[in-house]
Amino acid sequence: MPRNPFANHLFLPTLGIVAVLLVVGVTAVLLAEHKPLRVVRRSTLFVRMRTWLWIAPLFVVCLFAGGFVLFLPAVFVTVQAISEYVRLVGLGRRYALLLMIASVVGLIVGATAREVFVFLPFGFFIVLTLVPVASGQVEGAARQVAAALFGYVYIGLPMAFLAWVKTGQPWGLAFLLLVAAGVGLSDVAGFAAGSALRTPRLPAWAGGGKTWSATAGNLLGAAAGVAALTIVLPDAWGVAEAAALALATGLGSVWGDLTGAFLKRDFAVKDTGSLLFGFGGLLERVDSLLFAAPLGYVAIVLAGHLAH
Repeated sequence: MPRNPFANHLFLPTLGIVAVLLVVGVTAVLLAEHKPLRVVRRSTLFVRMRTWLWIAPLFVVCLFAGGFVLFLPAVFVTVQAISEYVRLVGLGRRYALLLMIASVVGLIVGATAREVFVFLPFGFFIVLTLVPVASGQVEGAARQVAAALFGYVYIGLPMAFLAWVKTGQPWGLAFLLLVAAGVGLSDVAGFAAGSALRTPRLPAWAGGGKTWSATAGNLLGAAAGVAALTIVLPDAWGVAEAAALALATGLGSVWGDLTGAFLKRDFAVKDTGSLLFGFGGLLERVDSLLFAAPLGYVAIVLAGHLAH
C-alpha cells in the first residue's frame, strides 16, 4: 500500500534540495550556452533541463509514496524501454512478448519474492530456449535468443533489481534517491561540460563522439548529486560507502551512455524513440540508471567490507 510522503520527515527537505538542483541545472545551461535566452530556449540542453523539471519531482513523490504509486510507473518505464529496445534490434514477436512478460514479472519478484530473485536470469534463458525447441523454428533462433537475453540483462533485470533494493534493504529508499540524484546531475553536468569545453573525444573504441570534458562532467555531476543529498545517507554508512557510491554512480552513468551509444550506432538510429521531447526515447533516459544502480550497490557492499 502507498504511504503518505509527508509522513516521512525527509520528504520535504529532499524535495527542496531537488528544486535547488534544478535551479542550478538551469543556470548551468544558461552559462554553458553563452547565448540569448530566446536562443537557449530552443537548444537541446535547455529542452532536456525542462523535461527534468517534471521528471525529478515526480520521481521523488513516487519513491516516497511507494506501493502501487511507485509500481505502476515502474511497469510503464519497463514496458516502454523494452518496447524501444525491441524496435531497435528487430526482435521477433514471440521473443519480444516473452521479454516483456519476464521483465514485468521480475518487478513483482523483486518486490515480493526476493529470495528467488537470483534465479530470474537463468529462468528466463530456459523459457527463451523453449521457443525454438517447441516450435521447431530454429533458423535465426540463436540470434533472437541472444538479443532477447541481452535486452533482459540490459533493461529487465536492472529494473527488477531496483525493486529488490527498494523493498529488501532498510536503506533502499535512500540508495535510490542518491543514485537518481547522481545520475540526473551527471547527465546535466556532462552535457553542459561537453557543450562549454571543446576537448578531444574519447578513443573510438571507448565512446565514439563523447568528449573528455563531457565524461569529466558526468563524474563530477554524479559526485555532486550524491553530496547534495547527504541528508538521506543511512547512519550505517560511512565516508567510504558514500564515496564509493558517488564514484560508481559516475562510472555507471558514463557506461550507460556509451552502451546506449554503441547500440544506436550499430543499428544506425539517432534515438531509440520520441516519447520525451528533447531526450528521444525513454530508454535513453534510464540507461545510465540501469548501470549506475547495480554498480553502486556492489560498490557500497565492497566499501563496507573493506572499511570494517
